[in-house]
Amino acid sequence: MSGRLPRGPYVLLGLLTLVTFAGPVAIVASLRGGASREWPPDRPVEWWIFGLTTGLVVVLMAACLRLGLVLRRRASQTDPVRGARGDS
Repeated sequence: MSGRLPRGPYVLLGLLTLVTFAGPVAIVASLRGGASREWPPDRPVEWWIFGLTTGLVVVLMAACLRLGLVLRRRASQTDPVRGARGDS
């Protein structure tokens, strides 16, 4: 195993964690500002915040999974000791 770990997965995980916690707070804060404080949202900005937050979580999750698969494939190709499956 190389001595240097890639930084990309940690950055994506940090962003995903931030969006996971801040996203619902932003959604609730935007819902509280309209005429109706119940679901469904009555203003377009509430729908935009909900959609963008949900989309951002999905995109970051897909990026994390994709990067993990790419790094695992690279590790199994460059390290013959670990084998094709990448087992330790």
